[in-house]
Amino acid sequence: MTIKSRTSFDVDKFNKMVGEYADKAYPLNFPTVMGYEDFAQKYPPLSKKALMGVSDTLIDSGKLKQCYVISTSGTTSAPLVLASRIFQHVTEDSYPYQIRGFMAEHVFCADDTVVNLLTAGCLGYNYEGMCRMLEPIGSTVLPVGRPDVMNNMPSLLSTMKRFNANVLVGSPTGIIQIAQAAERLNVDLAITKIVFVGEAFHLGKRGFIQCLWPKVRFYSLYGATELGFVAVNTPAMEPHQHLILSDWFFMEQTDTGELLVTDLKAPMVPIIRYRIGDVGELTQREDKRYYLEIGPGVAEEFSLGGHRISLTQVAQALIAAGVSAEAFQVSLSTTDAGKDCVTVLVDVEPSTFDASWTARLEEQLFHIPKLKEAMARGVAVVKWASNGDFSYNPRGKLNRLLDHRNQLLVAG
Repeated sequence: MTIKSRTSFDVDKFNKMVGEYADKAYPLNFPTVMGYEDFAQKYPPLSKKALMGVSDTLIDSGKLKQCYVISTSGTTSAPLVLASRIFQHVTEDSYPYQIRGFMAEHVFCADDTVVNLLTAGCLGYNYEGMCRMLEPIGSTVLPVGRPDVMNNMPSLLSTMKRFNANVLVGSPTGIIQIAQAAERLNVDLAITKIVFVGEAFHLGKRGFIQCLWPKVRFYSLYGATELGFVAVNTPAMEPHQHLILSDWFFMEQTDTGELLVTDLKAPMVPIIRYRIGDVGELTQREDKRYYLEIGPGVAEEFSLGGHRISLTQVAQALIAAGVSAEAFQVSLSTTDAGKDCVTVLVDVEPSTFDASWTARLEEQLFHIPKLKEAMARGVAVVKWASNGDFSYNPRGKLNRLLDHRNQLLVAG
């Protein structure tokens, strides 16, 4: 593995962090380092499975107490349990204090009325963290969470209108849900900012939003359950270029584009050179600050007929068939005849489907030799579905791969 690019490595901050772990008698070996080269030699990249092992060791040794327990959703793999104390010791030099100032400078202001659509619960703190950050900025906060939980959309939209809500914060899915309801119920909201997290806000969805609210501008927050908020893109920046909070996160880019993240805010579960699962491009701009252009997730694979098939191959087949691969989903299940059922969901309307259209898609998909072989052997079937059947996780994220083969059978 070769490192192509990286942000500035603060050796003193890193050594202070690992020294604190030693002072707390962590049952793990975290040596200090002399510089970046020493750091790269002593700390090999950390996989999610290895980080789970670190977490398990700390839980079993009683080190994760008097804390805020969080977890990844566990939608596509076993959940990773982490913990935080970031709100217990807030000083001017701390991450929560500085990210509040960062967001006040780049995204929010005291005149904003912000509708927080992030998902509460799920062993996560994005929702609560957003509320805690917005209140001291001085913004008016409407802490909605998932809008369907209230089960009274007319009342919700009426409240938003009475408070002159102008900012929606959430996943693209939750934001679109509010927009569709506002259009259906003919409620005129003065939305000027969309702040989205979790996944890309695709062009088709942006077009719908801009037709409904012509003055709207889009802001993107990049982060993860494991890390919190890491970077931000605003309309004043180049498209897709996210300004990194490099005082708190050290990032590396491999020659294949894979991102490694080291969390310097001393999380309770150390995250050092973690394979976050994204690819991207790290650059230092004229302002001497570091930016991240995020690409698609690291190529995922699924097993079929004893072989491994990459989602990159599926994406290439969709593009060859003239279909956008910006948003798609592969759902794996088992038929009542014991076959693997590969359902490919694409970002088109149901009305697009007809026999010639699906035949063109299948022709390209069967250019994947291992998939074609599984079909020929009679151990797999392929189905198609539209964006209306997309399945989102509880946090509103569209995971590209869902494997339900250990669950109930499906007809076919």
